Amino acid sequence: MSLFEARDLTVSFGGIHAVRDLSFDVREGEIFSIIGPNGAGKTTVFNLISRFYDVDAGTMTFAGEDITALPVHRVAERGIARTFQNTELFEHETVLKNLLIGRHVHRRTWLAEDLFFLPRVRRQDLAFREKVEDVIDLLDLQSYREQTINGLPYGVRKMVEVARALCIEPRMLLLDEPSSGLNPEETEDLSFWIEDVNEDLGVTIIMVEHDMNLVTRMSHRVLAMADGVELAVGEPREIQEHPAVLRAYLGD
Repeated sequence: MSLFEARDLTVSFGGIHAVRDLSFDVREGEIFSIIGPNGAGKTTVFNLISRFYDVDAGTMTFAGEDITALPVHRVAERGIARTFQNTELFEHETVLKNLLIGRHVHRRTWLAEDLFFLPRVRRQDLAFREKVEDVIDLLDLQSYREQTINGLPYGVRKMVEVARALCIEPRMLLLDEPSSGLNPEETEDLSFWIEDVNEDLGVTIIMVEHDMNLVTRMSHRVLAMADGVELAVGEPREIQEHPAVLRAYLGD
């Protein structure tokens, strides 16, 4: 069963098509990767799903709901979370506070209640803290809980961003080049965490990634793109051997 469907997505900037007539579906519970050379349109697809960009044409459906024109601030409420190529964290706040910010989408109290820190607010904050601690344990971030982001190694920052996205409790997680800037050991750890998120938490994952070893190891299916269009969709080994994909990466 498809959790997300894209049909004939098209968007252009200055008359140049970044994505053109792109259609694909993502099944619930799978790890679906998008690959392609630089400029293929991969991150543009993420920006369309996240509603940072509006489509020129086409539709997107998530869990049976048309989200093509969904306001950007409603995306997380629907259960879609994402990370970025370059980490987007609050540099002078602790890991714990960054993760608690990820719970904001679930806040159900009013401003007046928050100002007086009423019992309902206290109960809500305790529940938020419990959820955040579960994510900290899952991603082995215990030793960094009270450290500020600007003092952390890059690899840890990447995992904190994944953790913050998980604090939203997404049904679908968009990982934009999660291994970028990581060393081989950190990438290996990342692969185990992705498996845990997918299998233990049941989160559907769409991943844009250049590391083909990671893609081949983790993905159930792969979409290959070039110049904003689909080259092929299939299982990882099938995509690696596809003539159009080989031409896009290696030339004729």
